[in-house]
Amino acid sequence: MSKGDKDMSLFLGPIHYWLYNKIRNQESFTSVIAAKAKEKKWITDADSYTKELPDLETAIDESNIHGWLQEQIIDAESRFASLVIEIKKQGINLEELESIAFDFGKENLPDSKADATEIYRHFEDFFVNGMPCDHINIVTDESENQLSWEMDQDIHGHYWTGGDVADYYKLRKAVMDGMLSGLDYVVEASDLYHYTIRRR
Repeated sequence: MSKGDKDMSLFLGPIHYWLYNKIRNQESFTSVIAAKAKEKKWITDADSYTKELPDLETAIDESNIHGWLQEQIIDAESRFASLVIEIKKQGINLEELESIAFDFGKENLPDSKADATEIYRHFEDFFVNGMPCDHINIVTDESENQLSWEMDQDIHGHYWTGGDVADYYKLRKAVMDGMLSGLDYVVEASDLYHYTIRRR
């Protein structure tokens, strides 16, 4: 364990609530897709893919804060991947799920006056990108009306055995598009790892 990991595990603080809320967002997204999939009879059991998270302080192992939060990420990402993989096995096109993802994004909007930097922060506060010490996203360009970033590694792919991790990124991009649907900004992806928020 690195020094940063050890420091993170010493006490329950704001960074842990921040990360836990991101995991809750992932669980909400999974629940929305699972509910719609059951409604459309793409799956028969939504409960095996979803999980209701209790308040952090009532559930966390305070003797192993870092490890416990890591386990929640693994569990959440694994169930989400399994759900999407199962739906696609039924012959459902990803575009159907992207539409659900877009609507989910519209339910989780940034501030209507947010600029590119604030939109990026909204994304960072919302999506699970490993543990804080992983430092996955790196801002590569920033100006008044535009911000670009890159992911320095793929931390989601190992959950997608039997599927395609590109589906994860396409669905996350659809959520971002929904979040920006009422703003003067768009988010563009040149590939799975490079993104730009710019004014329309």
